[in-house]
This record gives sequence, C-alpha cells and structure tokens, in this order.
Amino acid sequence: MVTASYSEEKLFELGKTNYDKLVLYCHRLEENGFWEQAEQVMKQSSTEVLDLYVQSVLMNLAVHCGRILEVQRDFVCAVTATNPLGVPEEGNDIPVNIYSDSRRLYELPPILLQLCGLYDKQNHGDMTEYFLDSFLNILLCMAYLDKGRDEKVTEFIELYYAKISNFLINRTVEENAAYIEKKLSSEEISCDVEWLRQRRVKMVPSGGVAVAEIKPAPVTDSDALEKPVKKTDKKKAKTGKPQISDKEKEELKKEKERKAREEKELEEKRKKELELKRLAFFDRVEEEARLAKEREELEEKEAKEQFMLVKQRIKEREQAEQAAKEKRMKELMDELYSLVGLDDVKQEIQSLTNLIKIRQLRAAMNMPLMDMSYHMVFTGSPGTGKTTVARLVGKIYKELGILSDGKMIETDRSGLVAGYVGQTAIKVHEIVEQAIGGVLFIDEAYSLVNPDVPNDFGGEAVDTLVKLMEDHRDNLVIIVAGYTEEMKTFLRSNTGLISRFNKFIDFPDYKNEELIEIMGVMASEAGLKMEDAARQKVLENLCKLTDEERVDFGNARGIRNVFEKIVMNQANRLVQIENPTKEQLMSIIAEDVQ
Repeated sequence: MVTASYSEEKLFELGKTNYDKLVLYCHRLEENGFWEQAEQVMKQSSTEVLDLYVQSVLMNLAVHCGRILEVQRDFVCAVTATNPLGVPEEGNDIPVNIYSDSRRLYELPPILLQLCGLYDKQNHGDMTEYFLDSFLNILLCMAYLDKGRDEKVTEFIELYYAKISNFLINRTVEENAAYIEKKLSSEEISCDVEWLRQRRVKMVPSGGVAVAEIKPAPVTDSDALEKPVKKTDKKKAKTGKPQISDKEKEELKKEKERKAREEKELEEKRKKELELKRLAFFDRVEEEARLAKEREELEEKEAKEQFMLVKQRIKEREQAEQAAKEKRMKELMDELYSLVGLDDVKQEIQSLTNLIKIRQLRAAMNMPLMDMSYHMVFTGSPGTGKTTVARLVGKIYKELGILSDGKMIETDRSGLVAGYVGQTAIKVHEIVEQAIGGVLFIDEAYSLVNPDVPNDFGGEAVDTLVKLMEDHRDNLVIIVAGYTEEMKTFLRSNTGLISRFNKFIDFPDYKNEELIEIMGVMASEAGLKMEDAARQKVLENLCKLTDEERVDFGNARGIRNVFEKIVMNQANRLVQIENPTKEQLMSIIAEDVQ
C-alpha cells in the first residue's frame, strides 16, 4: 500500500468529507422510504446505524493492525457525528467490551449497503458503488494515520472488500481486483468509481461489445492433411479471418468456466485464510484480555490479602497499645490509691478521669460535647500531697490523650514575677514554654497577687498567664495550689481566672493515725521497721501538739522531718554497739523516738 503524503489535519478533513457523503446517501434512503421497515426493527435512524458501523469497522482495522494510536482513537471519535461505541476521548486504555462490541457489529450484514443495492435496482442507480468508495476512503484515512503498517492494512482492506463486494452486482471478479488494487496503490485518496468506468470503456472494441481477444492455436501441415477443408475453411481462406468450430467454442467455454472456478476457489480459499487470521487475532486479543483479567483478579486478591494482613497487624498493634495504655492507667490509679488518706481527693480524680473517658466516647460518635476545662485548683495546707497528686494528674492526662508529654513543671511567685518592668511577662513565657505538653504546677499561687504592695508585678504575671492558658489550651494544664481562703481571694483578682479554673479539689490535713501510716511507708521504703512501741510514742507526741504547733507542723512534710530525726537517733544508738546485727540495723525502737 502506498502511503499518501497527507498531514493529520488533512486526513481528518478527508475522513469527515467522505463521512458527510455517507450521511447524504442515508438521507436519500430515508427520503425514498427505504429505511422505514429497518427503522421499525432497529429503532434507530439511518445515521445512527451509520455511526455505529463506521466506528466498528475502524476499530476492527486498528485491532487487525495490532495497535491503536492516540491520533487514530481521536479519528474514530471525530469522524462520526456521534460516539455510539463509547470510545474514550482521552487515555490510551480502551475497555475490552468496546473491542468485543465492534467485532460483533462487524460480523453483522451491512444493512445500509443492502438498501443501497435495493435502491439502485429500483432506480437504475449506482449509489452502492459511491457509498462503498466513500467508506473505503475513510478506512484509508484511518490507515494513513499509522505509518509502517502497510501489509496489515492492505490485508484488512482486501478482506473487508472481499466480504462486501458481493453487494456490487454489476462488477466482475476481474473488475473487483483491479478496483481494490487501484484503491490501495493510489497516492491520493479520491473517488475511483469514475476510474473504473473509464477503464470499462477502454476495453470495449469498435464493434460495441466488450469481449476478450481470442487467439486460435496454430494449425500444422499434418492437421491440414488429416482434416478435409470444410466450406467454412474455404470461407476462412477467402476472408483471411479465423473461423471457430462449435466444438472449439465448447472447449473454450469449458476452459473459461474451469478457470473461473479455479479463480473462485482461490478467492474463497484466500477469504477463508484471511478470515482465519482475523479470527485468530481476535481470539488472541480475547485470550490476552482473559489472562489480564485473571492477573488483575489475582493481584486484587493478593492486594486484599495483604491489606487484611496489614489491617490485622494495625489492629493487633492498636490492641497492644490500648492494653499497654490501660495497664499504665491502672498503675497510675493504683499509685494514686496507694497514697495515705486523701479519700475525697482520690474520688475527685477518679470522677474526673471517668468524665474524660465518656467525653471521648461521645466525640468518637459525633455526639454534642459540653465545654470542659482541665485546669484545677488544689486547696489545703502545705504537706497534704498536692504536689504528688499534681504529678500523677499530668501522667494520667497523657494516657487519656489530653496532654502530649505528661511532665510536671513546678514553680511559685519567684519563678514568675521579676523585679523590673517588662521582665515578668518574659519569665512567664519561659516557664509556660517549658510546661507545654504537661502540667504547670504553681504552689502558693495566691502570692502572685498582693494588693497591699504598690507597683507589684504579680498582676502582670497573672494577666500574661491567662493569655497563655488560652493560646495553649489544647496542650497545657495549669494547677494552682495554696490555702483555701487565700486561693479564693486570688481567683477573684482576675475575671479570666474564674472562668478557666472551675475544678476545685480540697486536700484536708492528715489525721494523726494517717501521719503514723505515712511514717510507716517512709520506713518501709528505707528498709526499716518500726516497732509498735516506737509508733505509739510518735502518736503520743503528735497528740500533744497545740493548734498553733499543728499549723506549723506541715502534715506529711512535718512527719518526714520527724522520721529523719528518728533515723539519726537510731544511728547514734547503733554506733555504740560493736558489730550490730542486721535485725538491729533494720529496727526502730521507742528509744529512738524523742
């Protein structure tokens, strides 16, 4: 096949021009009533059927050539008025169902050509020839968009023409061969119907009837002697023109019929071979599509299995993390409950923890949530466990996801208030930056506000603190601590404090029995054991304290001082014993208590 030197734009234009001719022929069929019966059956207009048929044949051409270029795909979409096959206008992948649909439609009889033949028969016309010529031109436009596929294109067009040439009832086998050869060898895409007609005229002799020239076999001398000269032979001698006997005519006729049969058999054989090639190609395409689908299903199955494994590992890791978190929470709550006394404090922390857990469950279910502040006020005398509980609260909040770190930074007035203008805000910023992600514990917070001292910078510290509490409300908890009455005065000093600190936990003074229990814990941690007499003596000393002395005693801090003094007395006693035993080193007796 000769490759025409057309640009892509020109090939698109020629394809559209020939398509427009086909549309005109379709309109002529409809106008003359040849489409009425077909429309009742097919429920489509002639142009709708035309678009479907054109796209189907073009797709079969592309498949036969082994590929479809992007420009060819664009041509399939652009040459027809509609896109009935649903060929994608973008991307290189074309769904397999489009190939299978185009193959099925390609196999159906070309109804439009059949009706063109019926029209020609009734009107002595030649619309079938022109229709087919325009259709072949569209195929050539498609073919020339893919250079280097001449052999495949020629094979397909010859196969297609052999399939539909039966509808051209006025053409001989020789004319069909000459026409398709001209179509494939021409350097331009044009109408070749007139060329075929001119060729017929050139083959007609002067007598007016187109016949093939027949030359008789040469006559030898022996033939002349054996056969008497007939009257026709004399006439032949006189006229100088060869005369053919009836027997020779019969033999020539038989020879012509034999050659015609052979040609027909060869043509049928060639058609079958081409059809087998085409079917084999489609079978290969379908097999590749089946294998691709199997691979896709296998990959999808493997991906799903892999996803399930990953999902299972994530689930197991989340369960392990949750179990570890619950274990840590239990350990923290056990540590809280191991503290001596503070029953109300423990209950408050437990209730707060439960509230946070339920709030998180409501959030996970997209339920409405009430605003909640995590900042707290610890009130009570020194030594009642406020710092210890604040440290545990930071760790608990981390496990609950309220804080990212869970650490505790402890400070007081000296860590927040400076003695110069402009320095206080800087100190507050620095200490808050250290505490982000955890708890900032401010002991004796009431000392920040001192209305009796003029030009005190404590108010500036409180104002700065209130602002930073808002800026870091999602990852910072502040706990302020101090005496009950003083803390009430402190909170009233700034309206911002009252709105942010709405959780109050009171730490009562320890009872004497609780202080003795605390001392027992201290002794156990130090590897010591207090005798009952020693415990009883400490209890008696505690009961002798006056109210004033009790205020200065300091609860757990005071009992620690007492314990440290007892340990010192034990050491002074044991140093006088030569080679004391382990039991003596571990025992605290009444003598050690003063």
